[in-house]
Amino acid sequence: MKKSNLILLIALIVLIGVVVVVYFHDKGETKSVFRDFVVEDTASIDKIFLADRNSSVTLERINNVWMVNGKYPARKDYINVLLTTMRNLEVTAPVPEAKLDKVLKDLSVTGIKTQIYQNGKLYKTYYVGGVTPDNTGTYMIMEGSELPFVTHLPGFTGYLTVRYLPDVKEWRERIIFDYKFDQIAKITVEYPVKGKNVGFIINNYGNNSFEITKLNGSDVDFNVDTIKVKEYIGKIKFIAFEAFITEELQKPKLDSLNKEPVVAKFEIEDREGKINSFRTYFRPNINKAFDDEGNLYDWDIDRLYGVVYDNPEVVLMQYYILDPISWDINNFKIKN
Repeated sequence: MKKSNLILLIALIVLIGVVVVVYFHDKGETKSVFRDFVVEDTASIDKIFLADRNSSVTLERINNVWMVNGKYPARKDYINVLLTTMRNLEVTAPVPEAKLDKVLKDLSVTGIKTQIYQNGKLYKTYYVGGVTPDNTGTYMIMEGSELPFVTHLPGFTGYLTVRYLPDVKEWRERIIFDYKFDQIAKITVEYPVKGKNVGFIINNYGNNSFEITKLNGSDVDFNVDTIKVKEYIGKIKFIAFEAFITEELQKPKLDSLNKEPVVAKFEIEDREGKINSFRTYFRPNINKAFDDEGNLYDWDIDRLYGVVYDNPEVVLMQYYILDPISWDINNFKIKN
C-alpha cells in the first residue's frame, strides 16, 4: 500500500473514532448505549407486557394458546405479526443529535413500554415511540440506554408503533362461533322482527342424522333436505365480527339497543351443553347511503349492531358475514 494511502486510511479511522466519541459523550460522561432489540427465539416467548400512560395489556401463552389479560383469546394474526416484528427488527441509525432531546421527551411521555418474557423470565425491555419524519422508521430505546435509535422492518415501509398498541380490544379475538361440525349439537335461529314462523331449530345427532323443528318444538310439515342442513351447519360453525365499539359507548349503546327490536338471534349448543349466542339490531344509516332512486335507506346497508351474550358486549357485524346464515325454515325444504 502506498504511504499516502496508508496515511489517509489511518486518518479516516481516527476521524471515525472522534465522531463516535463525540456522539456518545455528553459533558465528558460516556452514555450507556444498548441497541439489541431483536428476539431471535420468538418460539420461547410466553408473555408480552405492553403499556403506555393510559392503558396496558398482557399477552400470555397459556396451555399453548395466546390469551389477553388471562381472560380472552388473542388474535392469532396480530400475535404472529408482533412476534415476526420482534424477530426481524433492525436498527437503522442512532437518532440524530438535532432531534435527540425531542425524541427522548416523546419516548418518556408517550412511549410504549414493552416487556418480553421467555420461559417465564423477563428477557428484554424497551420502549416504542413515534414515527420518523419520512414515515419509514420508528424510534425505540432500550431500558437502561440513554440513546434511542431509529428502527425498521426489512421489506416493510411504514412505522411499527401500531403493532405494539396496549389496547385490549385490538388484541382480542373477534370470533363468536368457532366449532367443528361434529361439536355442534343444536342450532336455534330466531327472527323476532319477522315472527315465529320463519325461525327454526336444528338438532345434530351425529352420523348424518339431523332433525329440524319449529321454534316451539313441533315438527315441520315438509320433507327436509339433509344436504341443505349440512350446508347450513358448515356456514354457521365459524362466525366473526368486524370490531368492538368504543369502551365509553358500550353501556349506553347496550341500554339503547335493549329497547329496540331484535333483528335476529343465533344460538349454538355444543356436545357438552355449553351455549354460545349473539343477537343483532339494525344500525342507523350513519353514512347517509341512498338507493338508486335517490332515497335515503332507513338503516345502514353494510353493518348491524351485534350483542355477544357472553359479557354482553356491543360489536359491529357485516351483512356480508350474516347474510349467508340468515336462512328461514323454508330454505330446508326439498324442492320438487
